[in-house]
Amino acid sequence: MSRVLKNATNQITQKYKAISHKGVDLVKEKNKTADVIAHSDGVVVAMSSGHTLNRGATGNDSYGNYVKIRHDNGMYTLYAHLKSVYVKKNARVKRGEVLGPMGQSGNATGIHLHFEVRNSDDVRINPTPYLDNDLPNLPKQVDVIYQTYDLNKKKWLPNVVNDSDYAGNLENPVSAVYINLSQGSVKYRVHELNNKWLPIVNDRDDYAGNIGKAIDGIQISSDEYKISYRVHLIDLGWLSWVDKFDDTNNGYAGIYGHIIDAIQIRIN
Repeated sequence: MSRVLKNATNQITQKYKAISHKGVDLVKEKNKTADVIAHSDGVVVAMSSGHTLNRGATGNDSYGNYVKIRHDNGMYTLYAHLKSVYVKKNARVKRGEVLGPMGQSGNATGIHLHFEVRNSDDVRINPTPYLDNDLPNLPKQVDVIYQTYDLNKKKWLPNVVNDSDYAGNLENPVSAVYINLSQGSVKYRVHELNNKWLPIVNDRDDYAGNIGKAIDGIQISSDEYKISYRVHLIDLGWLSWVDKFDDTNNGYAGIYGHIIDAIQIRIN
């Protein structure tokens, strides 16, 4: 799975060349476009927006709309030719956060992402090894990976990592959930619509829920990490974030009698 394109596999349209092309050009597999996401946690140290196609542009103008991030190991990544930019300079971004849609601003031929990796001296290096992998010497990061079962479509939806997206199809009831952490353990359970709490599940030993029935509550916890979670209700929208797992009104996400159609989870 791509570390720089959302829910995609990388397709390289132009390779890195040490002299003539000091980055990699990418599209989504099968020549499709995609949203561009942050490779790893970091701080936006430079960005530019408001550009359109400008063939022949040089310098930073050749990047068009772009984002440059300094990561926690001192290295940089740069994302160029975006259609628009969703983040601001000096903002702290998380791995997987959407930076903007792929575009062809600046000196670009066709819609694609121009992706660069730079070392701690801000010198461009070959980004190819990092298209699907971590940058070296990054602090260990814990991810929460989860997916939901769509009761209307009768199938499991794709995995979501952290809170850069939500798991679910709006307007379609969720009836079951799978959750696990990239390291460590998580426990969770769901409340069957207008009925009862179902048994606690640990990691992906099993799913929480009853495939044939919608849910109206969920509880999630880890002994090692602080987890926050929230749900979207078909009739009421997104509820507030919850970080408890107990029998109080703030100890679960949801409202009894109101169907959940999406879930978001994050590690604080």
